[in-house]
Amino acid sequence: MNYRTATEPSSDAGRYGDAGTNIPVKLTKEELTELSTIKPLIACMHVAAEWALIVATIYLCHRYWNPMLYILAVAFIGSRQHALLVLMHDGVHYRLLRNRRLNDWMSEVVLAWPHLVSARQYRKNHFGHHKYLNTADDPDLKRRAGDAAWVFPQAAPNMAKMLFRDAVGLNAPAMLKLAASVAAADSVPAGFLALRYGFYAVALGIIAYAGALEGFALYWIVPMFTWLVMIMRIRSIAEHHAIDTGEGQTSYPRTRTTQATLIERIFLAPKNVNYHIEHHFFPSVPFYRLPELHAILMSKPGYREGAHVTRTYWGVLEESVGRTPSRRASVRAEGGSNIKPIQRVAEATV
Repeated sequence: MNYRTATEPSSDAGRYGDAGTNIPVKLTKEELTELSTIKPLIACMHVAAEWALIVATIYLCHRYWNPMLYILAVAFIGSRQHALLVLMHDGVHYRLLRNRRLNDWMSEVVLAWPHLVSARQYRKNHFGHHKYLNTADDPDLKRRAGDAAWVFPQAAPNMAKMLFRDAVGLNAPAMLKLAASVAAADSVPAGFLALRYGFYAVALGIIAYAGALEGFALYWIVPMFTWLVMIMRIRSIAEHHAIDTGEGQTSYPRTRTTQATLIERIFLAPKNVNYHIEHHFFPSVPFYRLPELHAILMSKPGYREGAHVTRTYWGVLEESVGRTPSRRASVRAEGGSNIKPIQRVAEATV
C-alpha cells in the first residue's frame, strides 16, 4: 500500500506528494489535525531556554575557568547551537508561530543568521529534499555524490578519523562549503541580503565595542566549527545513510529513526530530531509532538515491521561501519506505553 500525506492539514507545511513507501500506515484526519496544532508559547519557551542555557554556560565557564570545563562548555554550547538549528528547521516548515511573517523572521534573526545560514535558502533546499527523498533529484544526495565520506559502510578507523577531524575543527571548511552550496541554490532579493549582512555588521560592532571578541571566538565560533560540525555529520548519517535496503524497497525505508539515550538527547540529538521517519511521513507535526506521533505509529500494523529504528547513535555508527546491532524498537522502550492517546479534536486548526 502506498501512502500519501493526503490528510495533512497544511498545504505547504510539508506535503510533497508520494515519495514512495511500502510501509502501510495512516493517521485519521482528526489525529493529524490534533498532532499538527501549533503552540507558539511552547516554541518560544524552547527558543528562550536554549539561548539562556548558552549564556549561563558562558558565564559559568568564564567564572570558574578550567581547561576541562571549557572543553565541556564547547560540547554543550555546540549542542545548544544544534538545538537552535533544529528549531529553525521547524520554522522552515512553518511550525513555530501561526503568523507566517513572524515565524520566518524568528527563524532568520534568532535562529539561522547567528549560525551563518539563512532559513529562506535552507527552506528551498529542504523542501526539495522532502519532495525527492533519496532519488537522483534529492539536493542533499546531489551535493554528496562522489564524496567518499558518504559511502557506507566505511572502515571503522576511517570513520573515527573523520569524526575526530570534525571535533577538532579540521573539517570546518566543509561546513562552510555546504552552507555556500545551499545558499547558491536560491536567488535572494537585495533587500534581504542587506538586512542579513547589516545584522552581522551591527552584531559584530556591538561585540567589538563591548570588548568581547575573544569571548565570541571562544564560546561561539569554536563550538560552531568543532562540536556542531561533528554532531551534524552523525545526525546526517543517522537520518539517511548506512541503511540496508532490500530489493524492491523504495525511498522511505532509507530513512532512520534513532532511539536516543538521555546523554545523546543533551549533546547530540535535541528537540526530538531523532524521530526522522515520523518527520518525513508527517512534516506538519511540530517537534514537541514527535514522540507522541512515534508511539501512535508504532501501535499501528505495518509501521513497526517496516520502519528502520536503531537503538542509540552508537548503534548508528556501528551500522555505518558494517556492523548490525539490534535495531527494532518497541513502544515500551521508547516510553510509548506512558503516552496517552491523543484526543480527536476535529475542530482543531493549524
